[in-house]
Amino acid sequence: MKKLLPLLLALCLLLCSCSGGTETTTENGNTNSDMTFRNPLNGTILSEPYSGRVFSVTINNVSPALPFKGVNSADVFFEIFINDYCTRGLALYSDIKNVADIGSIRSTRYNFTDISLAYNTVMIHANASGVVLEDMRQAGIDNILADVPVGYRDQARLNGGYSLEHTLFSTGENLYNAASDRGFALSLTDKYYGMNFSDEVNVDGTAANTVEIVFTLNGIKKITEMNYDTASDRYIFSQYGKEMKDENDGNPVSFKNVIVILAPTENQDVYHVADLYGSGDGYYACGGKIIPIKWVHQNETDPFTFTLSDGTPLTQKTGSTYIAIAPTGSPVNAQ
Repeated sequence: MKKLLPLLLALCLLLCSCSGGTETTTENGNTNSDMTFRNPLNGTILSEPYSGRVFSVTINNVSPALPFKGVNSADVFFEIFINDYCTRGLALYSDIKNVADIGSIRSTRYNFTDISLAYNTVMIHANASGVVLEDMRQAGIDNILADVPVGYRDQARLNGGYSLEHTLFSTGENLYNAASDRGFALSLTDKYYGMNFSDEVNVDGTAANTVEIVFTLNGIKKITEMNYDTASDRYIFSQYGKEMKDENDGNPVSFKNVIVILAPTENQDVYHVADLYGSGDGYYACGGKIIPIKWVHQNETDPFTFTLSDGTPLTQKTGSTYIAIAPTGSPVNAQ
């Protein structure tokens, strides 16, 4: 369903301060004060406006497929309840060329089409059912099937007893070159990405040294924990009773910002599908504190935007962001 973004909210987002009132957000997501520009997905300062193309990669997130590769290089990582007990990741990269290995890569789902449209990404996947592929085709998404030779099968994992579906990886360079070979646009200058950043963010909320997200639908649950590490000022991703690692760098998978989107979710065939159009409730955690927020996603090509409860645009801390899309009613516990 297409709706127009309310004019007042749009103006607030465009004029939102990103560092103590001295920077404003431009339409392509950069901040602008004395020619200061920021990466629109992580807030780092750039020498010129961001004009790249965001890539989204479907990431396997079941226990037998772990550990990840390349998630610590993602600017934004969505975790979504897709079917039964299972969640899957969608990693967004503003500069995929410089990422080493990425994966393991799995098939796409309906909501990945929604997210890829919102950020105008080149979507990387490992196929899907016919109805999901048709949905993606009708949406007109630039996409790449990451099978060999675009991707590769990790022989060490095959030798170690991993199932075949948990062994597909690629490199950022391969994915970028594959997009270039297909003639996809790799430079965009007029896209707004919806996020506002500052190097200093103090969340006036309740304690959130641990944030537990209980993805819940039809009595089935999957639990993710984000544990705040004061030394790094980041939230470390834990699930299945263990801390997640990124094989590329050997470090814990961690994020500066944690966002929870609560969205109405229903079963369509064997899939869970969240209604991501309109607005709803959520949470934002940063620096060991958490606050309630609102999310807005009014039409297919608008990005997600986030506000405080009073409508003030949310400012995130410079760095990467984890976003959970959980069914409405899923408990979010913080302490």
